[in-house]
Amino acid sequence: MTDEEIKEPDRFGIPENKNPLIIGIVVALLAIAVIAIVFLQLPADSATLKPAVIHNNTSQLTTVSYSDTPEITKTTRPTEAQTVQQTQATPSVPVDFILLSGSPSICGLTCRQLDASITNAGYATAHNVCIEVSMHNSRNEIINLNGVAILQQCVGDIAGGQSKTEPITINADCGAFATKCIGETLTLKTRVTSGEKSVQFPDQLIAV
Repeated sequence: MTDEEIKEPDRFGIPENKNPLIIGIVVALLAIAVIAIVFLQLPADSATLKPAVIHNNTSQLTTVSYSDTPEITKTTRPTEAQTVQQTQATPSVPVDFILLSGSPSICGLTCRQLDASITNAGYATAHNVCIEVSMHNSRNEIINLNGVAILQQCVGDIAGGQSKTEPITINADCGAFATKCIGETLTLKTRVTSGEKSVQFPDQLIAV
């Protein structure tokens, strides 16, 4: 066999006719790697993503949707069941009085009539409740009412939180020729008493 018929093998033991196959495999691997990188950089399908929820300080939930076209942001306010419980305040004292008498009506020159409404604002029963009325003029002269210096009219017991209304007619003894009353401003003083408590109320002024 001649030297021409004997060919020297490739330095790395790979025949020369296999080089194109190796090159093809390398190119294919590079192409696959490029495609994989491209797919990894692409965002996932918007249909499979859950909307992002942004929390703000006003306790509102704002839903943001991924889309190529602008959409109106929908804001929802969380609802909470609220129960309003009304509690009635318990009076802090056993017996207390509220008096509403209104403006006295005229029943004569020296006669006045009023409807006294007494409320027991306490939590216990007030026993033997009475209204006491007295009068004097601007000269501090005592004017008898129905013949007495202090007119007293009792209404009985009043339970806690209850009210009673009593009409009271006052005939003032203004003296001869009504000199104690005519042209005077009379002061009507009212007090409510019971076996438990007495309450003095603001004065009422009556012009004659």
